[in-house]
Amino acid sequence: MDRRYFLFWLSAAAGLGGCGVGVPESQPSVAEGADRTREDRLGHDPNKPLLRYRFKKGEELRWSVLHTLKMKNIIGGMEENIETKSRSVKVWKTLDVDAEGTATFEYRVEDIVSYRAQTGHDDVVYNSRRDTIIPPTFANLEGKTGVPLAQIKIDPQGKTTKKPLLNYFDALSENRIVIPLPDEPVEIGSSWSEPSQIDLPLANQMVKKIRIRHEYTLENVLSGLATIKFATIIFTPLSAKEETQLFDSFKIGTMELDLDTGHFIQQKSTIDKLVVGAHEASDSIRYLSSVTECCCGRRACEICSVGELPN
Repeated sequence: MDRRYFLFWLSAAAGLGGCGVGVPESQPSVAEGADRTREDRLGHDPNKPLLRYRFKKGEELRWSVLHTLKMKNIIGGMEENIETKSRSVKVWKTLDVDAEGTATFEYRVEDIVSYRAQTGHDDVVYNSRRDTIIPPTFANLEGKTGVPLAQIKIDPQGKTTKKPLLNYFDALSENRIVIPLPDEPVEIGSSWSEPSQIDLPLANQMVKKIRIRHEYTLENVLSGLATIKFATIIFTPLSAKEETQLFDSFKIGTMELDLDTGHFIQQKSTIDKLVVGAHEASDSIRYLSSVTECCCGRRACEICSVGELPN
């Protein structure tokens, strides 16, 4: 289980969990060079904007991504604490934008600093900009920074497909990169949702189908920024052990979309779960996780500078 915590940064999202695949619709041309007014982008009513992603051929976007995780396991009366932190720079280089506004971009991780502390073990730190030898804890990061990892396509409503270029760890079982956007202009307080399903492998080689729904709400529009709240609701009853396998599905958070540029500039998600009885009645697991992505250069954000990870 630990492996996915340290490689979370390799996911072409934010995190994101809680993000979904939107339903494509016929869009007006937003090819490179098309002249669209701000009114066109926002819709006729600034309080009821048309939410869309937009990219330009040749542009390169950078996000600073901070991921923290704390786990406290009490099993058989023994307590174990695990803490991980990672700060990475994620880059999208737009290779092409077609006449419908679907962008093809190259995804890479420019650099990463990772830290791990665990009860009974020495702390481990890895800085890709400084260290020539990768600690065994982070061995799966070798050769994965500064090189293209995948080609990804995103349409204006957020429908995504991706083509891996390297055999890198990817926690996204579906193509979940950005939040899906609604078909029509929406006013503040409006919600939209997407039903989905998780296939959970069981010990007997069977698969349990977990019904979920991703829910989104336009929470606010202020100074050209639309704040979208998201959460994932799980409908299928789960045992305590199954809950521990689906920790990353219990996300809630917000995304800020710049209505003028068509880029999300910040995204935050958190998970806070306590599960009792996954193994024995007295056992417990506390899972606290947070992910923040900030588009550097488009918004002042503390994680766009040197973070608080050990050196």
